[in-house]
Amino acid sequence: MTNASASPFSSVTPRRSRLHAWTARVVICALATLASATSLIEAQRPPTDRARASMRRVAAERTTRFVSDMGYVSTTGNTKVTTVNVGEKFNLNTGFWRFEQFLSVVYGENDGAVNSNFIRAGIGGEYALRSTMGIAGGILFDKNRFSGVLQRTEEYLGLVWRVVEGPRDTLRLDAGGSLTQQRNIDGTVRRFPAARTALWYKRGLAPKAYVLQTVEVVPNIETSEDYRVNAIASLISPISKVLAVKLEFQWRFDNLPEPDFQSTDRIFTTGIQVSFE
Repeated sequence: MTNASASPFSSVTPRRSRLHAWTARVVICALATLASATSLIEAQRPPTDRARASMRRVAAERTTRFVSDMGYVSTTGNTKVTTVNVGEKFNLNTGFWRFEQFLSVVYGENDGAVNSNFIRAGIGGEYALRSTMGIAGGILFDKNRFSGVLQRTEEYLGLVWRVVEGPRDTLRLDAGGSLTQQRNIDGTVRRFPAARTALWYKRGLAPKAYVLQTVEVVPNIETSEDYRVNAIASLISPISKVLAVKLEFQWRFDNLPEPDFQSTDRIFTTGIQVSFE
């Protein structure tokens, strides 16, 4: 009796176990198939307007802009002081390319002795990968013997992220690397790779009046304590269709300056700006 009573259960239990196992496999396969089908359907759906705007590349219309500004101060009598600041910038946008060239000069004399001679220039280009992102490269040059630098050249390459481009606010971030060649007034020559991060922000105040703020951080990759920070704040207020008053303040910091030189330079300039578009 024991064998007779045990045989029905011993024969049914394995069948139920196999049935449950096959049922679980079928359910898992069905869920996997449903998930795959859902993913495929989602992939075939058209992207949202926001996603489409971030992915597309929009060929810009050809535009050119030339800006020149100049300030001049001269005193005679008990003191003889002459100060000149000159700047110019040229921008060209065409298709997926943007080009920029600029030059800035600050020169000063006191009783015939030169006490300021700062030059900064650059040329670069940007190619749009998307409507909000591009790749940029160029060459920067500056000269300031009163900070111990006879001349410095930087070749840079990196990405540009246009975070905001609105009617009043424009925000741009740059990140990449550069190669620096620097010759100092004591005859030493330095060559080193550096990282480069920059922020560019423009805020419109009124028709053709705006505030512009730029901050650039350049750390030496080989020497951690050797880094530079350059910041420029500008206010432009128009007085006619092509003329404007420009006030600008530059703050240039070198955490590892050349021997016997200070780490910070401050330059404040005012003048008239002329622009053509």
